[in-house]
Amino acid sequence: MLANFKKIGVAAAVATAIGAAGAAQAITLGEPGGALLVPYVIYDSDNAVNTMVGVTVGDSVPVDQFNTVQGAGTECSDPASTRLHWYFFSTKSVHLADGAVTISCNDFSRFDWGYVVTNPSRPFPSLDGVPGYLVLSSNNARGDTTYSRFTLYGSAYLIQGDWASEAYIPVLPLRDAAGGVGDEVTYSGGIPSDVNPLSAGMPLAYHADKAARFSLRYFLDDSALNGSTRFIFWFPDNSGNDHGNGTINRTNIGIDIYDADEVAVSSTISLADELTIINDVSSIDGTINDPTGHAITDMASGQPAIDTGFVLFHLADTSNTDTAPLVNGINEYSRAGVAFSLIGLGSSSNSVQVQTDLAHERGVVDDY
Repeated sequence: MLANFKKIGVAAAVATAIGAAGAAQAITLGEPGGALLVPYVIYDSDNAVNTMVGVTVGDSVPVDQFNTVQGAGTECSDPASTRLHWYFFSTKSVHLADGAVTISCNDFSRFDWGYVVTNPSRPFPSLDGVPGYLVLSSNNARGDTTYSRFTLYGSAYLIQGDWASEAYIPVLPLRDAAGGVGDEVTYSGGIPSDVNPLSAGMPLAYHADKAARFSLRYFLDDSALNGSTRFIFWFPDNSGNDHGNGTINRTNIGIDIYDADEVAVSSTISLADELTIINDVSSIDGTINDPTGHAITDMASGQPAIDTGFVLFHLADTSNTDTAPLVNGINEYSRAGVAFSLIGLGSSSNSVQVQTDLAHERGVVDDY
């Protein structure tokens, strides 16, 4: 189905510097996994937006050095491991499409999401303009009794306009084991039904008295720069899900918004979906002092032209009270996700420059 899988995205190699600053933060990038999570993917023909994913198949990886690799680490030469399967999910984690491509040991291929959506031989026209996320894994591992026979590395880029911008999207390695404790990809009917990047993701709360704290940068400007900011959040569950260890609730998350003068206002926000996208952070409303106002300065009301700072999230979203053993240094019932800002400069979709800024992780702390 993807005959030109390896031929597109020629500019991907030149843009790695866009997100380089995020590599030092706590989520793990650049390490191998039996599967990969691309937390934000979109093709939007009206707004000239596309997503490119690069996949490298490694070999002879020492599995004792990487929690996200299973098996002997050399299985990409196995004849059963010649197909890479991709799965696309909506923001609410509904499976919308999937397919497979041929790939081999020590191979590198680029996955053009726009080509998938518009491929004449098997198009997905209903996915044009639909945001979601991707999971990629070995075609042999479409269940919980066989581990993935791939050692995969991934990178992804959000293309904006006529190749005017190429913003880095973090790709998280996943341990795709044969079920049991430590398996980060669970399947149902050959489709991933639960993905939880415990080893590589940003730790989230796992007890009723714990909260994950992290901050996201924002930049807004209504003058020549035309600054704008999107927030992207990926979680291993939707709000309202009950995993048997407590119900997830992200409908009323506490936040503190700090501007460049260290002035803070408090508010709340709903991050209900597994993939939550806030396309315009200036839309965050309802401060404590002014429930009808904007938490981030409303520049249209005569405030200064430039507004910059960060939003601090206090994510106490689970009632899990179980005490579980540590597996590879991680609580068995813990959860992990990823969050980042997409900061844009430019007046139109064809000229906007987008920069990626990963969340600043502040740890899982006692709830207050």
